[in-house]
Amino acid sequence: MSRETRSGRSAHLARIALGETGFERAAVWSAVGFACSYVAFDMAEIAVGTAVSLGATTVPQTLTGSVFGIVAALTAVGVVAFAATGGGAVPAILLAYGPFAAALLRTIGPEPYALPLAAPVSFLAAVVEPLGVSVAAAVAVGVAGYAVGRVVAGVGSAGEGAGDPSETERASEAEERADANAND
Repeated sequence: MSRETRSGRSAHLARIALGETGFERAAVWSAVGFACSYVAFDMAEIAVGTAVSLGATTVPQTLTGSVFGIVAALTAVGVVAFAATGGGAVPAILLAYGPFAAALLRTIGPEPYALPLAAPVSFLAAVVEPLGVSVAAAVAVGVAGYAVGRVVAGVGSAGEGAGDPSETERASEAEERADANAND
């Protein structure tokens, strides 16, 4: 294998991992996703409380599962859109981590808005578990969303291999040759 082939493959792998758009966009959307997802559980509780106080009789007592499902679905759509617009696999994972961390902290984590200073070890254990699970969820959704996003963007279509020039590159090369021949 020649040095050029290895460097071309390395560049291709780096483009897959990092993408054309950087970590900055993914980090911002991850933080926004964390904040919105964390507050979504409070909004659902407020909606249930308001409906019950207004006399509704068929209101579920908790919407935790529904809110988690909505957060997961919106996160998956966001990761696919991010990858389709040039985001890499690693930033896609980072983007998915924020909403999943918030949703899992609210569903299986410690009591929100309370810091039990008397038992810090049990509190840390209660925080670390959902954050660890959210890493696994972010990797799964990030990688799958990246694959789907690239297919949606047309990068995964047949005929476009790692070494094949795209149609635009071939057209620009043909134009350059035509210009060079015209100047001769």
